[in-house]
Amino acid sequence: MQGKPYRTTTWRNAALGIAVCAGLILSGCGGAGDVQLPADRTESAGLCYGATLALVQEKVGKGSVPLDDASHALHFALLAGTDGDLDDPAKVVARIESIGTQDKGLQDKFVADKKAASYTAPCAKAFPETQAGAFKGLPPDTRDTRTQCYVLSTVLLQIFAQSEIAPDPRAATWVKLNGQLEQLSNNEVYPAEDDNHIGEIAMRALAQAVRWGPPVDAMAACGERYLKD
Repeated sequence: MQGKPYRTTTWRNAALGIAVCAGLILSGCGGAGDVQLPADRTESAGLCYGATLALVQEKVGKGSVPLDDASHALHFALLAGTDGDLDDPAKVVARIESIGTQDKGLQDKFVADKKAASYTAPCAKAFPETQAGAFKGLPPDTRDTRTQCYVLSTVLLQIFAQSEIAPDPRAATWVKLNGQLEQLSNNEVYPAEDDNHIGEIAMRALAQAVRWGPPVDAMAACGERYLKD
């Protein structure tokens, strides 16, 4: 079995592999079409992402995006990006990245046409996990749940650090939580073969975590359980 420093670096790199590409999402959006969402989940996520941020832009103009709104928009990309095969982390990252690079002008088009609100209901139906009240609580406290909270916090923090997000005190709490979860991860006992599949394990952890419900709600619950003074 590899030593803990190796595992820590590899776990973080696996999560950051998503964050580096997904950071592009909060500076652009993808997809094209009308209020009828396409069957392709990646295209639908791009439309929902663009419409969500267009509605935010109507409220805040060119100002920084509030954390809750950024998390809501990003949730579409993370859900669609972790659909399907998770064995190849590079393919997962590519799916997430594609949502942010299909059409950089879509958000401005939504704002100009004032049609973004017409996507709210179809997007809620297509991605019910993004809706308020969808989060029902964390799974029982297991190694897997701790890993899911850790990977989710790592991805969110890194993406938001690269994006124009309005200051929010929760971010500092998430940083502290992430550090404590990393320490817990270092102390876990893993099968030796896990060292060869950490990227895949991280993808599966993220896929589970984003399906709990809105990421801000999941992070609040992770903090309540795992954040120690």
